[in-house]
Amino acid sequence: MASNTKSLDNRYMLEIGMKGFYGDSTPEKKHYNPGYQIGTDFISSKLIDEIDFATTHAYPDIW
Repeated sequence: MASNTKSLDNRYMLEIGMKGFYGDSTPEKKHYNPGYQIGTDFISSKLIDEIDFATTHAYPDIW
C-alpha cells in the first residue's frame, strides 16, 4: 500500500501510527506487549522504504 501511495505522489510523507507492539521481527520481546500475545510489528513496519516516519499510540489507562 505504501508503494502504491508513493507512486501516485511521492511529495507527501507517509506515516504509520501503531500501538508500538513487538512482533515477529523480535520474538524474544513479545512478552513486553501489554496484555496481548500478538500484535502489529512496529519495527518491521517502520523498515518499509516508503514509510517516512512512525509514531506510537499509548493507551495505558486501558492496559
